[in-house]
Amino acid sequence: MSCPSLTLPADLADLTRYRPGSPPDLSSVALDARVTGVDASCRRGRRDQSVDATISMRFQIDRGPAAPSRAVQLPWFIALLDADNNVINRQSFVLPAQFGVNTTRAAVGSRPVEISFPVNQQRRAQDYRIMVGFQLTEEELAQNRRRGPR
Repeated sequence: MSCPSLTLPADLADLTRYRPGSPPDLSSVALDARVTGVDASCRRGRRDQSVDATISMRFQIDRGPAAPSRAVQLPWFIALLDADNNVINRQSFVLPAQFGVNTTRAAVGSRPVEISFPVNQQRRAQDYRIMVGFQLTEEELAQNRRRGPR
């Protein structure tokens, strides 16, 4: 079973959060995270009229010097786009994570998420695209674009 193409835009693959109200510098970093992997698989849906895609994400998180606690929340999303890049379906998630005692780095993974979409003779699985990434604020997205991919 073929899956739609899966994309992780470079400007949505990193998340750096700072202490609120502080200028963005190394001493005010609360959290620095990156997507380290995306796992996806597809199978035929009901009566071959749909495709069911299962997606899970893997992240690496670094705790910054301004982190208020060992608990963090990673906002991320999955979007299904058609051939014209129109968003057909979009789901947002928050992955809670916890740093261990005396650790500043953690690797975490999301639970598998399933999305389904219709297929027929006019619209094949290859006519769709699945996009994943961090759910960023406008400022975080602008910062990633200025900094470039890491």
